Amino acid sequence: MSKRDDLLREILHDNELMEKYKLKEKNIKEIRCVPPFYDKIVDVLATIINENADGRSSRQIYNTIKNSIHKI
Repeated sequence: MSKRDDLLREILHDNELMEKYKLKEKNIKEIRCVPPFYDKIVDVLATIINENADGRSSRQIYNTIKNSIHKI
């Protein structure tokens, strides 16, 4: 497991997020920061984590996320 995957799982493990987005413990354990993503929330969070880890600027990350959200 990578640190990115661990961070994504830690974020999604929040009870409020699990309830709001109907995430299951079993699914969270299998989530990775690489596509394909089964849920849009996972896609957006993985994008933030990956783009930030790749050293992109906040503005570049914002544009990537904005484009992803518009595809929902």
